[in-house]
Amino acid sequence: MIDSIFNSQDIEAAIGANTNMSDLNKIFAAVESIDFLDIGCSGSLDDKWAELLPLLAYTGFDPNAEECDRLSGLPHKYKAVQYLPYAIAGEAGTQTMYKTESIFCYSLLQPNSDWLNRFSFADLFSDRGQAAVTCTTLDLLATEQGLRADIMKIDSQGLELPILEAGNKVLSEAFCVETETGFLENYHQETTYAQIDQFMRSQGFLMFDLQPRYMSRKNHLAGQGAHQPLWCEVVWLFDFVGQHGQKRQPSLVQALKALLICKALKYFDYGFELATYFKDTGVIDQATFTALEDPQFWQSRMGYAKRKKPQTKAGKLLNLLPESINKRLLFGLKEVLD
Repeated sequence: MIDSIFNSQDIEAAIGANTNMSDLNKIFAAVESIDFLDIGCSGSLDDKWAELLPLLAYTGFDPNAEECDRLSGLPHKYKAVQYLPYAIAGEAGTQTMYKTESIFCYSLLQPNSDWLNRFSFADLFSDRGQAAVTCTTLDLLATEQGLRADIMKIDSQGLELPILEAGNKVLSEAFCVETETGFLENYHQETTYAQIDQFMRSQGFLMFDLQPRYMSRKNHLAGQGAHQPLWCEVVWLFDFVGQHGQKRQPSLVQALKALLICKALKYFDYGFELATYFKDTGVIDQATFTALEDPQFWQSRMGYAKRKKPQTKAGKLLNLLPESINKRLLFGLKEVLD
């Protein structure tokens, strides 16, 4: 019965093929790589970056040179990868690293124990000694090593603002910045979300996502009810349309990178707003803009080979489904046919 309605060619044509992938790849052929800076790297990237991994020229930082060598030798899915033996800070020189029970809580700032001890995760911040580390700034690396970024991810345990202020050369070319910042001073002299928000808006960035992270008090009701948000992860994108006092005119490649990042993060409406702006200012041509008008373009994934068009009426109808439903249904049908 299923064979009379669908055929295997229809299924192969419809899976992930809601747009002409050949046209998609042609549009973005000028983008050889996307520069990704990971400040405070401590593990693999979040799943939201999965679509971009094959394009990422990834740079991570760790003050331990031996750890950098070890990380550089690990298998990866990036286009290119390097780890630099520095701690990124607001100023260059030797500074004190405060070690804690959890390596993820290490910081150049001392934990605010009086505050943290009120919460159930306080043990993660227990003192485990200090170490001298070599620090540098993003601006120095930009000048000395040509460091640049399209995407910046900063998780520095309270130093996000000093790092950004001492990284204007890099920030001025970045399109996307991800920060992890406390709402209050979890570390002494930590810069908080309110300060980051004011700074990022002054630099022409808009907040597109905010994920609060909650923590319970250290008492017998810790596992019940709602809890206080202590920090948050935020995604910022540069506002080419409004600019907010900044004057940026992107190249074609920079514009295409911005569109790819919007697509990967699923900010389709903002991506198309940018595409319209880029067309009106002469950055992209009409043919490219026309391809970007197709909603299916934004929902497709990069990297699929061009597939044959469905032959049956049912196959053609399935090809119109949203990709998330399309894939689940069609893969199931393919198993039945096989």
